[in-house]
Amino acid sequence: MLREVHNYTQEYVSSVLDISPNTYSLLEKGQAQITIDRIEKLAQLYKLDVADLIRINDQTIIHHITHSNGICSENVNIHHNGISDEERELYKLTISRLEEQNNKLMLLIDKLTAKL
Repeated sequence: MLREVHNYTQEYVSSVLDISPNTYSLLEKGQAQITIDRIEKLAQLYKLDVADLIRINDQTIIHHITHSNGICSENVNIHHNGISDEERELYKLTISRLEEQNNKLMLLIDKLTAKL
């Protein structure tokens, strides 16, 4: 997930979106709808085009436009069935960095053990 790859907390992203952390958690679980404005804010946060953020290979996107009392409301609901190529590459990069850190720590442990 993009948020975790960027080391953002739910609290941080929810503040960027101007919603509560609980509401953001529901968005991540696909249990709440996200507005177009919030999708634009997420795209800015992750430095992606809105189209790239929405055009995720293994996702189903449902677009809702509702009219109530003369007010038009537009929502996009995203069901996550997989991850995008961008997320996949970020995961690979994160894994590579973690493996590198792990190797350095293992070398440090070996050096410290040898001194004992």
